[in-house]
This record gives sequence, structure tokens and C-alpha cells, in this order.
Amino acid sequence: MQREEYLKEAINTYSDMVYRIALTRCGNRENAEDIFQEVFLKLSEKMPIFENKEHEKAWFIRVTINLTKNLHNSAWNKKVSPLEDNIIFETREENDVFKVVLNLPQNYKTVIYLFYYEGYKVKEIADILKTGENTIKTWLSRARDILKEKLEGGFDDE
Repeated sequence: MQREEYLKEAINTYSDMVYRIALTRCGNRENAEDIFQEVFLKLSEKMPIFENKEHEKAWFIRVTINLTKNLHNSAWNKKVSPLEDNIIFETREENDVFKVVLNLPQNYKTVIYLFYYEGYKVKEIADILKTGENTIKTWLSRARDILKEKLEGGFDDE
């Protein structure tokens, strides 16, 4: 497969996932779009060789997470205050869940996304994030507790 064909196929296959991870971790469209572009630019520059499709998918997830960490830790980002992003959802419930997920600590957001939206198992998430399975289980449990509390109890700021 030629380079250009491969890049088009990779964008078609992974663009939604990369964007959703970036949006979940960044909390706004502008930064998510920047991360999205950077992920595929890195792919184009490095053109890594993957063992299989699962390895390829894990690479996209890992690179996206690393780039969002870099953005979050950058000096520029620490001097910027976020603007409200008006994302349109099908139902009020979807909007409420998204708001609560965005307010979770970074690690909790990531495991919730990988577990529920990408369908990874705890062991797979641990491998992708390079951490222990028990840590992933703890993060999932705590994130679920926070989601349950916020969604059942209502929002303090409303």
C-alpha cells in the first residue's frame, strides 16, 4: 500500500476515536482539533510499522493521550482560561453525562472512554496506559462513583 493510501485509510479508520479521546481529555473543540491534526502529522512523519491492527489502534490512543498531556502541562495552557463549548447532544441525558465526564480527573476520563466507548478490557487499558490492572480498576470504580453521585444527585452549579 502506498503512503498516501495508508494515511487516508488510517484517517478514515481512526479519526473519530482520536477526536473523541482528544475532546474528552481537552474539554474543548479547538484543542481537540489541534491534537487530532498533530496525531496524524506524527503518523505521517514517523510511518511506524505495526504488528497488527490492535497494535496500530493502541498507538493512536497512546499518541493522543501523550499529546493531550503535553498540552495540559504546557506553560501556554496554564495561562489560558477555558471558554464554554456548546456541544449539541441528542438528549439532555447525553449532555449531562458529557459534562460530568469532562469534569472528572484526567485519568478517570481516559479509562471511562476506553472502557465504555472503545470497549477495551481492564488488562488492555492497563497495557495502553502502561499502568497496573488494579490501578485501572480503582480509577474505573472511582469514576463510576463520581458519575453516579453527580447524575443521581444533580449538579451543584445548576
